[in-house]
Order: sequence, then C-alpha cells, then structure tokens
Amino acid sequence: MITIQKIICPVDFSGLSRKALQYANEFARLSNGKIFLVGVVENDPTINYSHGLEAERAEEEKKLEALIEEEQIAGIVADYVIYEGFPEECILDYAKRQDADIIIMGSHGRRGLKRMILGSVAEHVVRRAPCPVLVVKENEHEFIK
Repeated sequence: MITIQKIICPVDFSGLSRKALQYANEFARLSNGKIFLVGVVENDPTINYSHGLEAERAEEEKKLEALIEEEQIAGIVADYVIYEGFPEECILDYAKRQDADIIIMGSHGRRGLKRMILGSVAEHVVRRAPCPVLVVKENEHEFIK
C-alpha cells in the first residue's frame, strides 16, 4: 500500500502551478496527507528589486495565504515556506527538511534555446529529488477533474 503523507508543492502563482496544486490537493484528500507549499523569491544579483527582498518576501507570503484561502485547502495545507534563492535548490532543500513522500510541480515544457539558457527547474528537481516527483504539464491528458 502506498502512503503519501507529506506532499511538497512549489507555487509560483501561474496557472500551471495552480494545476499542480489541484493534483496535490487530490492526492492529499485520497491519502489523508498534508500539503507543504513552497514559494521562492529569486535572490538574483542581476535583478533590481525595487521594493527590496523583504517586501518581495512579504508580498509572496500574502499571495500564498490568499491562495490557500481561495483554493479552500486550508485544512489540507500543513505548512508553507518562502525561500530566497534559486527555485530548484529551495524546493530540494524543503523536500529534504520535510522528509517528503512526493513533490508535485508544474513544468512549462520549454524547448530549444530557451531551455538551454533558462534550464528547467522541474528537470533539476527530478534529477536530484529525495523522493518521487510528479510533473504536471500544461497540455496533457488530465486524470483528475
């Protein structure tokens, strides 16, 4: 029997990350598990943060709290965290700290030059994750409704 108690779900507030959250929500309901949301404020020295990192972090926290309420998942979300840094490193660190059973995340499916330049957060996570990873793609056959 498979038991999924701790589900890590990275959130960037895109439609795709909301879709991944729907999957996480369904897995949590089916297994009586809990969702641990991860938000990341990229701490990139080449980006000019007009409000500063603390303001970015506070804004991210407000958006996470609103998302939990909006999606009506307050009873399923065990915790959330906001990291500063590179998304893949933050997601992997949180999954290890929580001893996650699964990571459920979206992937935009970049190809060609964009993928070479930007890389793929999902690909980095899949390669190094301490647990299974379910990657939800934009245009795919959905198995939850």
